[in-house]
Amino acid sequence: MKGIDELNRQAPIAPCFSAPRQNTAPSCGTKKPYIEPMIRTIAGALFAIFSLLLYYDETYALVWLAILLFIAFNLFQSGLSGYCMMERLLKCFNLTSELDEIKALSQELQAKTHQQAEHLDTLNLLNEAVIELSPGGQILSASEGWARIISQPSSQHTIDQQLTHFLNTQDRHLLAELPAKLEHRANHTLRRTFRLTTSSGQTKWICANFMLTGTGGETLVKGVLRDVSEVKHLENERHNFQQELAHARRLSNLGEMAAGLAHELNQPLAAVNLYIQGCLKRLENDPDDTQAIIAAMDAAGLQAKRAGNIIQQIRGFVRKAPLKQVQTDINLLLMDAVHLLDVDPDVQHIVFNYELAGQLPLIPLDPLQIQQVLINLIQNAIDAMQGETKEAKKVLLRTQLHHDSVVVEVIDYGPGVPESVAAEIFEPFITSRSDGLGLGLAICRSIIEQHGGTIQHASPRSGGSCFSFTLPITIQQEDP
Repeated sequence: MKGIDELNRQAPIAPCFSAPRQNTAPSCGTKKPYIEPMIRTIAGALFAIFSLLLYYDETYALVWLAILLFIAFNLFQSGLSGYCMMERLLKCFNLTSELDEIKALSQELQAKTHQQAEHLDTLNLLNEAVIELSPGGQILSASEGWARIISQPSSQHTIDQQLTHFLNTQDRHLLAELPAKLEHRANHTLRRTFRLTTSSGQTKWICANFMLTGTGGETLVKGVLRDVSEVKHLENERHNFQQELAHARRLSNLGEMAAGLAHELNQPLAAVNLYIQGCLKRLENDPDDTQAIIAAMDAAGLQAKRAGNIIQQIRGFVRKAPLKQVQTDINLLLMDAVHLLDVDPDVQHIVFNYELAGQLPLIPLDPLQIQQVLINLIQNAIDAMQGETKEAKKVLLRTQLHHDSVVVEVIDYGPGVPESVAAEIFEPFITSRSDGLGLGLAICRSIIEQHGGTIQHASPRSGGSCFSFTLPITIQQEDP
């Protein structure tokens, strides 16, 4: 995420993401003797000598008294002016001053405090929020960006509260046992996208990066949170626009569909009428010939069923049915579609080869609609190889992960799609079969686009056809 990268560059030592503190005090092995204890030792020794001389010989005591007065004067005026002659002299003997070291440490501390304050101000200006969590999920510290995200006057109001307390109830499982999940990650980092409820009741989409760290032997979780509600809103608007566009495209074909529907329904309805007329004549001429009458009625029933199927396909193409998305294993759904076709005698002579990618993520989709797409593509592959030899009747089913989408391919080894219809193969009433209605692939495209994916056709150099479609891993939001 771009904002997170900028945050890492701009605030490398902010309070929530500070580096381990280094001990800046001089090590015991290289510490020089201090001047102040040396002055106290010299003054104490001179006082002792002065006392003894005063006791035994007052003449020498006056000399030592003068020396003591010199030392006292230096100490007195150093407190006023900051300059001490004795200190200067003792520094020549490789001694150091405690006051100088205290001043240096004080200046260094002030510089670091100022630097951290500047980084904290920079951090508070960013849109991202930086938080520090205990192993149990309690908020230990947070930047002011966190307060802006949850619409609180200050981040201090949330200290010691559970982070999951602010999450949507349906998303709280995403952050359950966060330290354990981070521990099993290769780089101890984890990205999560979840919904968060602000103090005003507003729902926001948050993209967060969490990292496992240790401070003073204690395991902590630090995270950078970014409000991506606007991005989600734009994605949903784009998806809704694509759905409306696809729906408008379907409706724009109603004129052509009406003509095609009249043509397609004319044949089965005419056949039904002929069969009924034939039954009536048989009843007039030979009412005892029940077998012929039953056979004619069965044939009429089949033609009526065919007309009903045509109407059903038209309805499925035109209507805008809402998606019922559930997390689904596409590999299992693909194999279930093949099993549903096994009852067809024509399918039993087909060899299915599988190249299924392992450990694919679960995909949010409508299982019934995607299964309809799979059955349609597989059935088309089977129909395309009707005139091939038994050895050539093979269908390759392949799944693979490509970026943020899963790709499903259905490959047959038939004669392929004619060039005359290849460019418009997904348009309604376009078909290369004499008995086809030309709505199957159009319906497939409508379903895949409604899921936010794409469908396409390719002609391999080795012959045959390859129909493939993509499905995004992320959930497509529906209109409320």
